[in-house]
Amino acid sequence: MPTVPDLFDFENRHPRHTSRKEAAIVDEFGLSPARYYQLLVHAATSEEGVRIDPLLCGRIRRRSAA
Repeated sequence: MPTVPDLFDFENRHPRHTSRKEAAIVDEFGLSPARYYQLLVHAATSEEGVRIDPLLCGRIRRRSAA
């Protein structure tokens, strides 16, 4: 299971949703893209996530609310 820093590092390296990003999610984490995004949103709403990267958390929360 990826940690919050792992998820945020990956998201910062791959900010846009593309088919290449989906393939990288499977290769790097062994997760489906849907599960990755569930974990990412959970991380973005956690205290740890906000402490690590509040700007990224805001971007993820805005994107998931749309």
